[in-house]
Amino acid sequence: MTEAIRGIDLHVRSGEIFGVIGHSGAGKSTLLRCVNLLERPTSGSVVVGGTELTRLSTRQLQQHRRRIGIIFQHFNLLSTATVHDNVAFPLRLARQPRSEIRARVDELLGLVGLEGYGDRYPSQLSGGQKQRVGIARALANKPDVLLCDEATSALDPQTTDSILSLLLDINEKLGLTIMLITHEMHVIRSICDRVAVIDQGEIVEMGDVIDVFLHPRAQVTQDFVEQSTHASSGFPSEEGIRRGRLLRVRFKGKQTYEPVLFEAVKETGAVFSILQGTVSRMKRIPYGQLLVDVRGSDGDVERIVARLHAEGIEAEVLA
Repeated sequence: MTEAIRGIDLHVRSGEIFGVIGHSGAGKSTLLRCVNLLERPTSGSVVVGGTELTRLSTRQLQQHRRRIGIIFQHFNLLSTATVHDNVAFPLRLARQPRSEIRARVDELLGLVGLEGYGDRYPSQLSGGQKQRVGIARALANKPDVLLCDEATSALDPQTTDSILSLLLDINEKLGLTIMLITHEMHVIRSICDRVAVIDQGEIVEMGDVIDVFLHPRAQVTQDFVEQSTHASSGFPSEEGIRRGRLLRVRFKGKQTYEPVLFEAVKETGAVFSILQGTVSRMKRIPYGQLLVDVRGSDGDVERIVARLHAEGIEAEVLA
């Protein structure tokens, strides 16, 4: 027997977007499928909305699964059914009245930006449109939780961003709890509130996205961060490139766009040059990192670091 995941202790807060990131084979898909018991764990418990799923009868579990929507990497649409019928499928299984089904489908197609597409077939849609249909279908029974199984992996970057924007909009409008798995740090950075990093079946790191991103502890997390920022694993050290003390500065929030580093250096007799830098956003929080060559006395460098710390900015002198 293969042990896919082990020792998982995970709590997803109501209304948040929680990401699970890991390489292929790390166990992230198995973990996600355990949430609605598509994969039944050999031990432990799965609690969704206060209900312990592993204790439910088959019929009770089927009813409870209506509160958990899921979207897939390859859409899993019915190729011979129209867009309308694909979205209506779970409502018909739940034996909803026909008039209510039509009204609900129309509402959902409007929500995902596919008004007027009800009579089309999956073969007539782009990849992004197919995923929008998948999202609408997953929301049909008004779930409390939405599971996303590599929902953007089959899409190009521009379409990925549009789907991520849609998921964020749905989260905010409906207060829906979203749990997604991915191997792309861009997905985590764009919409997630918190993240768990999984490696070889175990969660090796977990926390707020911005904290995990700026302070990666596990090697696998550092690898993801490095790939997403296209940063080198080493630092410039050649004579003529770096002549002073090497300073790493991390900042987030409104300070990202303030000249705090300039003001801190200006108060001393030092000068500086930026060797490497990134400025980006994590969900809606701006953040950045700088690698700075500071040329001045040890006292100057100490005063610069102290001033940055006083402003709530992380700064450290690298050996």
